[in-house]
Amino acid sequence: MFVREVDMAAPVARWLERVGGSCVGHEVTVGYGVADLVAGLGDEARLRNRRRQARPVAKSIQLAVLDFCTSFRTLDDLREWAPRGLSSLRREAIDPLIDQGLLVLAGSRYRTRVRPKDPFDELIAVELKLRDARRGIAQATAYRTFADRSYLALPRERVRTEALGAARQAGVGLLAVGSNTVEILVDAPTQSTSTPARRRIASERVLEASMDSSRLGGSQAPSLAV
Repeated sequence: MFVREVDMAAPVARWLERVGGSCVGHEVTVGYGVADLVAGLGDEARLRNRRRQARPVAKSIQLAVLDFCTSFRTLDDLREWAPRGLSSLRREAIDPLIDQGLLVLAGSRYRTRVRPKDPFDELIAVELKLRDARRGIAQATAYRTFADRSYLALPRERVRTEALGAARQAGVGLLAVGSNTVEILVDAPTQSTSTPARRRIASERVLEASMDSSRLGGSQAPSLAV
């Protein structure tokens, strides 16, 4: 029996790789909670090229600046456009992007030099739960706001019949996890409610999380009185 949710991460990550995940990130934050695991599915060569191209651009304001500056922009243009003022924009986006070589200042005008491409064709999110399937399904449902498919993973011995029906009704998948096995009990439909901007930042945060081995938290099962 699993003691902590993090103990379920290894078999689920291996399953994600088997179904085509070229990159798996732990504890990925995209606006609606923290997904325990998110896999990016796509061509391996494209992922390698993307990693060589630039570090992950994990702030939405930086991606927005790169989109805005695909044509030359003056400082006045940026001041008028800036969501939270020019000084904040410089600190959070313009200066870091110039440092990374993604944005250039030519004379008095700014322009995007490199706009990193999304290396993934699909994102799959997984919520790990030791128990409390109802809460897990609610969290997995929230991840549909950025992922193409979303699953709840439960220890095999704790799966109940009602969880299968609840997962189907919510439009999320259900996985039964053993120490070295993962079984799909309910397959997740491709039913994302994401916007292009949210989907794009999610890909960058999966890249970022996949490079950070420290993101391995997890809840411990509560002690049971005897």
